[in-house]
Amino acid sequence: MIAGIEKIGIWLDIAARRLTQLCVGVMVVVVTLQVIWRYFLRNPIFWAEELARYGLVWMTFIGAAVALRAAQLACMDLLVNLLPAGTKRVVSVTSSLACFALLLFLLWYSVKLVGQPSVVAQMSPAMRVPMSYIYLAMPVGLGLMSIQSLLQLLSAILGKENKQP
Repeated sequence: MIAGIEKIGIWLDIAARRLTQLCVGVMVVVVTLQVIWRYFLRNPIFWAEELARYGLVWMTFIGAAVALRAAQLACMDLLVNLLPAGTKRVVSVTSSLACFALLLFLLWYSVKLVGQPSVVAQMSPAMRVPMSYIYLAMPVGLGLMSIQSLLQLLSAILGKENKQP
């Protein structure tokens, strides 16, 4: 069962990495074109800054899931590393459980936020895209983070090392 869940986690991680790379690529191209059009052709692209900003929002939330899986988020483990193995495992399970609970809480409220009538009715100023598409980055990213956090929790409970791609 754990192997199947781990495969799903790996697949989601690969998809999240690709989506993050796509966001970075789009931002680089759009900002470069914006600079060329604005300063050399004297005709700015009115939607470029907005697209780059929304790409950054999506990249941040999706990239956080990638960083969580790769154990690259900031943590203070100086004292934890000094603990004996049994105590370290208890601390690991407790912190993984707390992280998972927090992510579920944030996921719940981010889904509620995206469904708010004020968000659903709002359009972006330049591109005229529904803002719910932009806000959707929160539940998608937090959902991915919740899945990765659940995998870390299961690994901590079973005493297995997290294998990073």
